[in-house]
Amino acid sequence: MSKNPRSFPDQMASPESGRPMVRGEKQVTLEMGGRSFSYLQPGWWCSVDDADDMEGQLVDDDNLIAEMARRTAKAMVAGEEVFVPVVIRAIRLACGLTQRAAGDVFGTGMKSFEKYESGEIAPSRPTQRLLRLAMERPDLFMKKKLVPPSRTDAELIQKTLSAAAMDRIYGRLFGAS
Repeated sequence: MSKNPRSFPDQMASPESGRPMVRGEKQVTLEMGGRSFSYLQPGWWCSVDDADDMEGQLVDDDNLIAEMARRTAKAMVAGEEVFVPVVIRAIRLACGLTQRAAGDVFGTGMKSFEKYESGEIAPSRPTQRLLRLAMERPDLFMKKKLVPPSRTDAELIQKTLSAAAMDRIYGRLFGAS
């Protein structure tokens, strides 16, 4: 059950018909690009269980969820199956970063994560690789004071640099000769 925003009463009248509405999550399906996408939409509904009765009211964060569902469906129709806006937001939050800080940490610019999460633009291939790594190791992307890498991380960095033929340039930073 979704939370009751702004301490509304347990039941309220629909502004459209005057019917009683209750707070709940209703399965909503939207059509985009010839495909159907279903998700649970929190809101005030005249009937939570009747799929044909869509009379209800969205307030506060309910509208954000509806918009995120629309943007995510749009990205999926465009073929961006993995890094849809909601996934990018989840990765950023797992790293404990604001949108601005994520742009700084990922090297993409201060407004980039705002645009990724709104579905306005898709992340580049290199950024997608960093996002994939951040999914597995969010701790590597958290903003914190710079500390030397652990032995395990240093070995991983050395292997990566070597595989990319970059060890001759950067290897000495991590103990390689």
